[in-house]
Amino acid sequence: MSQLCLQCYNPFKGCDYLTDRLFSLRLVQAVFYENDRHWNFPFNLYPFHTLYLVEDGDGFVRTGNTLIELKAGEACLIPAFTLFSCWCDSHIKKTYVEFFLDSPSGLNVFFEQGKILTQPIPPRQLAYMKALKPGGSLKESMRFEGELLCILSLFISGDSPKPAPGLARLRPLLTEIHANLGCDLQVSGLARKHGYSPSSLSHAFKRVFQCTPKQYAQQLLVNVIKHEFLHTDKTIAQIAAEYRFCDAYYLSNFFKRHMGVSPQVYRQTIRGGNNGTRMVP
Repeated sequence: MSQLCLQCYNPFKGCDYLTDRLFSLRLVQAVFYENDRHWNFPFNLYPFHTLYLVEDGDGFVRTGNTLIELKAGEACLIPAFTLFSCWCDSHIKKTYVEFFLDSPSGLNVFFEQGKILTQPIPPRQLAYMKALKPGGSLKESMRFEGELLCILSLFISGDSPKPAPGLARLRPLLTEIHANLGCDLQVSGLARKHGYSPSSLSHAFKRVFQCTPKQYAQQLLVNVIKHEFLHTDKTIAQIAAEYRFCDAYYLSNFFKRHMGVSPQVYRQTIRGGNNGTRMVP
């Protein structure tokens, strides 16, 4: 199994560009990944978009009441801030890409559509994307980004994306939750700041995300910490301080409560353990 290492962007620190382009692409990671039925992640929520380029397998993605089969030869696009589960019955083989795609006007393109999308991809293009090693050279990085943009353009209709009902009004609050993410985040205070009462915000979140604001913020924090374990060599104490836990002990308890394993066990597993299998959603 190969890891395709991209340029070192920090996906949790915003980046503004002075540009007249209609969009800016920021890659987080690209990984060729295969696994058996251990690929089973019941609760996922990320601040970046996720793209699965499916080569083979019998996987599924669920969001709300919508079940999507991951078919060989298709691309599956999961917009940022989408609460989803993913699993396979026996095996999965795919290229997994995380990225941001923003416009200067603030439009987070696929997030506004508010649903998981699929598109057929020519086998030649799937094989070409898998063969490229972005980060290995400037030429290959540019080719990878070019091919990625071609695939992403298939998901854009002729008309500008329309905000999903209920999602557009929540977006400023979601952005602030992301910017202030930490164990001491006071969602009730953010609700008042954005014109919600605690009960109205709870109803809005349950309509859009099928969970409470607290569950949303906590799961986002869990996944950000998972990302730190995957992409950095920070100690548990350093991560605890960065996300405003009292100490490493409190972070460990929080993580184990949500993931069922300690940070140490999780980090060992995602980095290969004894058999080279990585836990990547």
